Amino acid sequence: MKICICDDDRFAVREIRGLLEPFNLEDDSLCISDFSDGEALIDYYRNGGKFDIVFMDIELRGTNGIEAAELIKSIAPETIIIFVSSHSGYIFDAFRLEALHFLVKPIKSEEFSEVFNRAMKKYTTINASIILKWESVRNKIAINTISYVEGYRRHLCVHTANGTFEAVGKISELYEILKPHGFVRVHQGFIVNMNYIKNFSINEVELTDGSRVAVSVRKKQEALKTYDIFIRKWGW
Repeated sequence: MKICICDDDRFAVREIRGLLEPFNLEDDSLCISDFSDGEALIDYYRNGGKFDIVFMDIELRGTNGIEAAELIKSIAPETIIIFVSSHSGYIFDAFRLEALHFLVKPIKSEEFSEVFNRAMKKYTTINASIILKWESVRNKIAINTISYVEGYRRHLCVHTANGTFEAVGKISELYEILKPHGFVRVHQGFIVNMNYIKNFSINEVELTDGSRVAVSVRKKQEALKTYDIFIRKWGW
């Protein structure tokens, strides 16, 4: 797991490094880097670099943390941002950018542990994958790239950002695997990734890639309830 601390206060960098120490396993599974200004971090992303988790100070010289996070999210939206600041006045800007949390300095170790555990769980979810079997082919698919699935009997079509993959299996069984990752069943034959929903109408769901998926009368109320809970939890 690649972690970045972006802060021009060297004491704050050392503090966060110290708080991360208990989470670092014997094989040094946490690779921790630090940047002292937002522009350097943006350049790193523009040149193809990426971090899984970024601890971002807001009051940086030059490009501030809010501006830096906005550009980083436009390049790599899967980056988990945790803002760190001495001033809580920026909290609404932070959550507008879908930050995982806003830590106020001085950082309390108990709060840090709770937030970082949440970050690791989100990282695991983002990077989860499934194996789809079709004839003699086995395709490993990142779950976060799946926009929706359609199924009939034991034939599945899994639509992803990288194309459509066919597989053998029951849609009900696949749904149980995908459900913890933000998927909802809107029809007997359709599962939708709620992260891809653009709008949810009476008869169909429109996705961010332009796809339209039918919503059945039987599934509509439960699907809307599930989506409303998802929005309240993640839709800052």
